[in-house]
Amino acid sequence: MSTKKLSRREFLRLSALAAAGITVAACGPSPTEETTPEPEVEEPTVAPTKEEEVPEAPSVSTKQSPIFQEMVESGELPPLAERMPVDPLVVVPHEKVGTYGQTWRSGSTGRADGAWQSRTMAWEDLLRWKPDLTEIIPNVATSWDVANEGKEWTFYLRKGMKWSDGHPFTADDFVFWYEDVILNDDISPSKPSWMTAGGEMGTLEKIDDATVKFTFAGSNGLFLFRLANTQPFVPAHFASEHHIAHNKEAVEAGVDAENYDDWVAYYNAKMDYRDSVERPVIYGWMITVPVGSATQIKAERNPYYWKVDTEGNQLPYIDVLDYPIVESKDILLLKALAGEIDMMARHFTNDQNKPVLFDGQEKGDYHFFKVVSTGENSMNLCFNLAVKDEGLREVFLTKEFRIAMSHAIDRQEIIDTIFVGQGTPRQSGPLESSIYYNEQLATQHLDYDPDKANQMLDDLGLEKGSDGIRRRFDGEPIYFNIDCMVNVATHGEVMEMVSRMWKEVGIDSAVKSIERALFYERKDPAANEHEMVPFWVGDGVVVVVDPRSYMPFSAESPFGSAWVHWDQTDGAEGVDPPEPAKRQLELYHQIEAEPDPEKQYDLMAEILQIAADEFWVLGISSSTPGYGLVKNNFKNVPEEMYNWWPARNPAHTNPEQYYIEEA
Repeated sequence: MSTKKLSRREFLRLSALAAAGITVAACGPSPTEETTPEPEVEEPTVAPTKEEEVPEAPSVSTKQSPIFQEMVESGELPPLAERMPVDPLVVVPHEKVGTYGQTWRSGSTGRADGAWQSRTMAWEDLLRWKPDLTEIIPNVATSWDVANEGKEWTFYLRKGMKWSDGHPFTADDFVFWYEDVILNDDISPSKPSWMTAGGEMGTLEKIDDATVKFTFAGSNGLFLFRLANTQPFVPAHFASEHHIAHNKEAVEAGVDAENYDDWVAYYNAKMDYRDSVERPVIYGWMITVPVGSATQIKAERNPYYWKVDTEGNQLPYIDVLDYPIVESKDILLLKALAGEIDMMARHFTNDQNKPVLFDGQEKGDYHFFKVVSTGENSMNLCFNLAVKDEGLREVFLTKEFRIAMSHAIDRQEIIDTIFVGQGTPRQSGPLESSIYYNEQLATQHLDYDPDKANQMLDDLGLEKGSDGIRRRFDGEPIYFNIDCMVNVATHGEVMEMVSRMWKEVGIDSAVKSIERALFYERKDPAANEHEMVPFWVGDGVVVVVDPRSYMPFSAESPFGSAWVHWDQTDGAEGVDPPEPAKRQLELYHQIEAEPDPEKQYDLMAEILQIAADEFWVLGISSSTPGYGLVKNNFKNVPEEMYNWWPARNPAHTNPEQYYIEEA
C-alpha cells in the first residue's frame, strides 16, 4: 500500500474527475503539467473495483455456497440466477479465489458497540471508496451522471438486485427514504446537510425502477463524497409496515404491545439491523441472533447478496459471523491469545497489548496486519467552548487559557508512558502528506513549559485561592469533569496524566469513565451536557470530507457541537458561535455549493488557518501505525489497510472476499 503524498494538482484533478462521474486510478507518479491532457467526460462511467481492469462477471452466475445449493435443490430457495442482479458487482480477491464455509469469530462489548459490526458486515453504501482511498467507485449504483454544474445527479442501480428476503431492490426504496424518513419531521427533525444546496432541500425522484435522480437548487460540491458514506435507501416494503403514515392501526398496536414511548421509537427499533432479525438487508450477512440476546451477535450469509468473485462465485465465502458479547476488552485479549478470534482490529489491538500479543503469535496461530492511520493526532482534547456553565464557558472561550493548558502538558511523558514511546508531540492538524497541511496548526504551543502556563494564567487574572486552585473570572474555583469512554482505555489513561499536570498549574478537574452510550448522550449537540472530553480524531488527509477537528462540523466536534446545532437549526436552537466559528461555517457552506475543486481547496485552506489562529482543539501526539490480528488460516486480508472512518475499515477491503482455510 502506497502512502506517498499526492501533489495538490493531482489531488484536485482526481476530485474534479470524481465530481464529473469519471473514475481514475492514482497509482503511478503524477503527470507533468505539460503532458497532462484535459479529461474527457464519459457518460456514464463504471469503475473497476481494483486498480487493474476487472473482468466481466459471467452472464449467469451458477456457483454458490453448498448450503444454498442444497436449499435450491429442496425448493427452499430459487435458483441462483433468479436471486442475482443482471450485473452483479465483481470483487477481485485480494490474493486468490476463496472457498466456502466456516465461521468468522471476533467480538463485541454490547449494544453500544455497533461500529465493529457496521465495519465488517454492514457497510454497503450507494458508492464506496477504493481500498487505497484514491477515488470513489460504484457499489450499489453501477454508475452516475452529473449535470447542470453539480445540481443534478442521476444514479443507475443494479437491475434485478434484491433484499435479503428476496424482495426487489428498486428506486422505490430511495423514494421511501426521502419522502417518509428524511422529510418526516418526527423521524428526522434535523435534515442531512448534504441534502441541502442553494438554501433548499434537494429533491429525489424515481426515473424508473433502476434509476434515481437527485436535484438541487444550487451546486452540491461534496455530494459524491457524502454518498460514499451514506445509504440513502431503506427496504420500503418492510419499513412501510412499521411507519404510522402507512400502517397506522398496526403501528399503534405495536407501540402499546411492546411498550415503546412512541411510534418513532417503535419504527427505529424495527429498522435497527442489529436488533431486528426480520429487517431485510443488502449486506453479505444478515443478523440471526440480535444484540438483545446479551450473549452474542450472530449473522449468516445472505442468499440474495449481489456480489461475485472473478470466477462468478457468489460472495461471501464465509458462512457465519459470530460476535460474542463480552464484559470487558480484557476478555477479548484472552480469547485472542487462546486462538479464539479469527480477525479483529478493535478494543484489544492497542500499543499496551502488543508485546503480549506478539509473544503469543505461535501459540495462538495468528499474525498481525498493519492499520495505517489517516488521523491527524493520537487524540483530540476538546474543551466544550459552548458549555452550559457560563462561568466555565467564559474561561474555556479564552484562547490564552487553551494555550496555557497546552503548555502545561508534558506530551513526551505521555508518549513514553501510554504510547510506549511511539509518536512525537503534535497538535491536531492535517498530516504532512496532505495538500492541506498547515504547519502552524500542527506545531504551535507544543513546548512543555509549566512556568509559561502559570504566567499566562496569572496574566489572565485567574488567581489561585488558598487551596491552590485558580478562580474563574466570576470568582468560582475552576473545576470541570472530563468525560472518557470506558471502552477507550488510552483516553482515560492519558487524561488521568493530563488532569494531574493541569492540577500543578492550579486547574482542577476530575476524570469520569462512562459507558459509550452515556458519553454520546451527554455530548449530543442538543443535550450539550459535557464539559471537557478527549475524543477520536477526524481525517488528516482528504480533510474536506470530515473537518471535525478544525471547525464546528458535526456532532463529532465536541469542542463546538452546540454551535453545529445552532447552524443546523438556523439559530433556533443551540449556542450562538463566536465570529471566527461563524466564518468557518460560512466558508464550509460555500464549499458545499462549489463544484470547482480548486476553489474548494482555497476555501478549506482559509478554514484551517482560522483553526490555527483560534486554537480550538489541543492534540497530544502524531498517530502511530495500528495493527490488527488475523489467524494464519484466515485469508485475503491485506497486509496493510487504512483506518479512515468514512471508508469504515476493514469494509473498504471487501470482507465478503475473506475466507478461512480448513485445517
